[in-house]
Amino acid sequence: MSPRRIAKALAGMGAVALIVLLGVTVLVVRHRSDSSKSAQNAAGLVPGTLLHVHNFHWTQMKAGARQWVLTASDANYASDRTSLALTNAELTMVSDDGKAVMIDSPHAVIFLNGNHVTRADMSGGTVIHYGDFIFSTDAAKFLPDDDHVEADGEVTVEGEGLRVTGTGLSGNSKTRVFELHKQVSTHILPKHESENAKAG
Repeated sequence: MSPRRIAKALAGMGAVALIVLLGVTVLVVRHRSDSSKSAQNAAGLVPGTLLHVHNFHWTQMKAGARQWVLTASDANYASDRTSLALTNAELTMVSDDGKAVMIDSPHAVIFLNGNHVTRADMSGGTVIHYGDFIFSTDAAKFLPDDDHVEADGEVTVEGEGLRVTGTGLSGNSKTRVFELHKQVSTHILPKHESENAKAG
């Protein structure tokens, strides 16, 4: 076989080897990417998150005393560590008069400044329990430094034989002083209806 034919054969074999190597590389990279996605899914990570936590629990302290407690069935820390996405969030605290205050929300995003919570945006049907009263709204915002709660949408307040509806709410979770902003309507419930409302 002439040197020219040998060179052509070697060049052909080199091209085939290069194509095979390229194909294997693509397969390996795709497999690793799929494995990484599978691992993320198995761990419950949301894309763009750093860490996933089951049975999340956070206690916020202020001046050496417990300010409030936040729990959730699942939490995903953002990769920049400035926020947390929570599922089935429950926030509990005690108001100035000693009564329990509890906020339940299917979804919440907690914004952080280091280890300090600066804001909580709750959505998916937020329910706020204040003593004998229950506030219901689609979404609400909680600012813990000011003990401030606000909601822009429709709000229903029920308790002690009353049902009050309105649009927009602002209030203080410690002093339990709240204000509905507009389209406020008050209904006095007969005793059996108010008892049914409490039971439900």
